[in-house]
Amino acid sequence: MFLYKNVNILNYSEIKQKAARIKQEFSVLDYFQGLVKWGCLKYEGIHGKEHFFGYLEQRTGSIAVDDRSNVWYDHAAGLGGDIFRAVQVFENKSFVESVERLSGAFPVKKIIQKRPSEESPKIIVKKVTEISHDALINYIKRRGLDLEDIKPFAKEVHWRNKGNCYFAIGFPNESGGWVLRSSIFKGNILGGGISIQILGTPSGIKIFEGWFDFLSYLKLSGAADFKAVILNSTANLSFSLMLEILKERQNVELYLDNDPSGEKNTISFIKIAMLHSLCLENGLETDFDINTLKGNIDNVVKLIDNLENNLIGKKQILDNQSLVSDERINYRYFKDLNDCLKNHPSK
Repeated sequence: MFLYKNVNILNYSEIKQKAARIKQEFSVLDYFQGLVKWGCLKYEGIHGKEHFFGYLEQRTGSIAVDDRSNVWYDHAAGLGGDIFRAVQVFENKSFVESVERLSGAFPVKKIIQKRPSEESPKIIVKKVTEISHDALINYIKRRGLDLEDIKPFAKEVHWRNKGNCYFAIGFPNESGGWVLRSSIFKGNILGGGISIQILGTPSGIKIFEGWFDFLSYLKLSGAADFKAVILNSTANLSFSLMLEILKERQNVELYLDNDPSGEKNTISFIKIAMLHSLCLENGLETDFDINTLKGNIDNVVKLIDNLENNLIGKKQILDNQSLVSDERINYRYFKDLNDCLKNHPSK
């Protein structure tokens, strides 16, 4: 038997029955959209088959919601689960309280507008050194690079997780975590998100899917004066990040993969850039309503259509010169820049 606050006594069987019904009927996606409505989170859009949300202070959203499986996961905090776990984390309630909250026994209140407290870390970084392990050096060579190519940007990271020890090449990201790569491991620890590198005196912005694409570009081109935005995952290429980059008023070069995801994200970015540019020329608002767009390129087209009667026409938008360019033609016969380097290191 459970007794909490002023809620009626419920036996365990009744709680389980309520929980099972709620889990079937209540949408995790609807819950997170409710958090956005209350101003607790921001909506980042659809990437692949998942919806992404972020805390207000985050550059890019880290919370992925799978509407089909009805679950969520915060990649930065290492938290996730079902609808009850969401209420426990974001409203600081117990499991029993979360069942009653979703069944309507508690009035709906404005959610606490702060990031949930982090649990004790399960992952502990043991040491960070210069790259020296033979396995990692051989992995770098198989990627078409030399140790000297990667040394200025990466470290050898050793960490422990649930009693087991691991090591990999570690690249820093903007959330203070590590992007880890080796022949047997690919992932993030202590937070995910994009990475940024400023080389020389930047004369433009170049966007890469991953660190090895960035390093391959450096080796192939010898370029030294630009700002690099390394996504670490195309899921991080949110509309808010696109708009943030466009606000810098710099030429942007996209070096994404030659696959359906790279195609979709490239087209999306270019269309947003054209719309952004034309709005600037006509003195219109450029901070588009991301919640309305829902992160879907079809909604961007609808937004363009709706602007036809507001000084500008759709054809003008599509004909407008964009500061964003698709550079995939330079490695059109390869999967990505690293594949190009590995197969034609002399090009």
